[in-house]
Amino acid sequence: MGSPFSFEKVPEEFQDFIKEKQLQLLNNVVTSAGFGLVLANVVALVAGDASTQVLLETTKAVLPIFALVVVASGVTTLAKKE
Repeated sequence: MGSPFSFEKVPEEFQDFIKEKQLQLLNNVVTSAGFGLVLANVVALVAGDASTQVLLETTKAVLPIFALVVVASGVTTLAKKE
C-alpha cells in the first residue's frame, strides 16, 4: 500500500462500495462549496457589503474552479479504473 488512505488493495467485494462513496464525497464537496458561495453572496448582499454586479463577477470567477475540480476527479477515477 502506498499510504494508509490508499485504495490500492481494496478487497473485490468492497470495490463498488468504495467507488460509490468516492462519488458521494465528490458530490458533497462540490455542492457544499456551491451552497457556501451562494450563501456568502446572499449574506453580503443583505448586509450591504456587495452589489449584485460584484456577486455576479465573484460567481463567474469561481465556476471554472468548480469545473476543474469535477474534471480532475473524473480523470483520477478513470485513471484508477485502468
